[in-house]
Amino acid sequence: MANDRSTSPATPESAPPQGEGYRWQTWGHRHASEPTQVFAPRNAAEVQHLVAEAAAAGSQLKVVGASRSSSAIAQPTDRMLSLANLVGATEVNATAGTVTFWAGTTVQHANKILASYGLAFENLGRLGQQTLAGAVSTGTHGTGLGYGIFSTQVLSLQLVTSTGELIECSETHNEEIFRAALVGLGALGVIVSLTFRVVPMFRVHAVERGHQLKTIVHSFAERSAGADHYEFAWYPGSHTVRTRRLTRLPLLTEGYMPPSARISQARRYGRDYALSNGLFEAASLVGSKWPAAQATVNKVANFARTNRRYADLAPAVFVVDRRVQQNTMEYAFDLTEFESVMGDVQRALEKTQVSPSFPLVVTTSAADDLPLSPAFGRPTVYISAREYWRNDAAHFFDTLEEVFTAHGGRPHWGQEHSLTAADLARLYPGFSSFAELREEMDPEGIFLNPYLRRVLMR
Repeated sequence: MANDRSTSPATPESAPPQGEGYRWQTWGHRHASEPTQVFAPRNAAEVQHLVAEAAAAGSQLKVVGASRSSSAIAQPTDRMLSLANLVGATEVNATAGTVTFWAGTTVQHANKILASYGLAFENLGRLGQQTLAGAVSTGTHGTGLGYGIFSTQVLSLQLVTSTGELIECSETHNEEIFRAALVGLGALGVIVSLTFRVVPMFRVHAVERGHQLKTIVHSFAERSAGADHYEFAWYPGSHTVRTRRLTRLPLLTEGYMPPSARISQARRYGRDYALSNGLFEAASLVGSKWPAAQATVNKVANFARTNRRYADLAPAVFVVDRRVQQNTMEYAFDLTEFESVMGDVQRALEKTQVSPSFPLVVTTSAADDLPLSPAFGRPTVYISAREYWRNDAAHFFDTLEEVFTAHGGRPHWGQEHSLTAADLARLYPGFSSFAELREEMDPEGIFLNPYLRRVLMR
């Protein structure tokens, strides 16, 4: 597929779909709106035309990917631009280890394309349904102190600005815009394509085990430093956790697979899908109907996840096919704060006796220098809390956020939080510079919505 490198606005060959009464909502049903019009451009030139047209009309234009964020970061209040048609790879250079994708390509789709060339992303988060642009713009991450957030794998990107201009951004072209756009919240323009640094396909060996909570909390930083990738999940109220240690391995001899591997692999896929989706959906529904039963349901769910070891291609281990709809809150902390944060989290949840339907998940990433990255300037630990979409998560999230903010936590941009621009300016050294750049690039606020005004404008 050839990439469209046109830099001047062009009228679409045929009118993009326009929504009448279309309803947008987040995956967890937490936020919803009805955009006035819905557009699905097929190339960069059509994006340029739509942005220029919105600017001329004095309208807002919000880009929407897969809507997997729990926050209202992508909520359209006027015109909505869907990335549904901007999918696929436009350029693959296996020798150089670079691949360019259209911005609307999902992580799952990108993984399949890369695998066909014997390539892979060096690290990934659990969610495969996100678009690449959405994952980059919100600071999505995997786990591992030796690896940065997903955005750090981007070498360059194409961005349509508020004037309809298409610009190239990288470390050598528009460098300030490039670094800001890597966690740009969709506030600087419309990302239409991204070029990633990729690596040869590799395997990952996973070890999942049960441990005592106090043991893991005390040794988490040390264990994380000693592993390629390390994380754990904990149901509040329980004294045990489920740890997951991942070790990177080379590929086996081409075509080789141990005789028992295919049966083992099929059993693992079947179990993961059944437990993480079908049975977990049913258990969560029970908890939403009878809250008093949730603690018991959680004990059963925790017991069902036995110790195991397995190895597979990296994308199959990193990414989970997550189907149960949920709302999420996640905060990031300096790794040195972890024991203190977790101690306060335990005490706060014990007082409230909250029994969420999902476990808290703890992961890490390397420090980086991206202005709005939650990992800016420090090795980072993340604590992610989720709740089934039918349950009211307000009390649970409020309780956690009180602890998280007391420890200077930085919220995940794509997840629920109540912080404002004044709060965030104290957490990010580069916040003011980013806000000034956004004002310079989009003085009329074409790409803003209520969420972005709250978190970016003081």
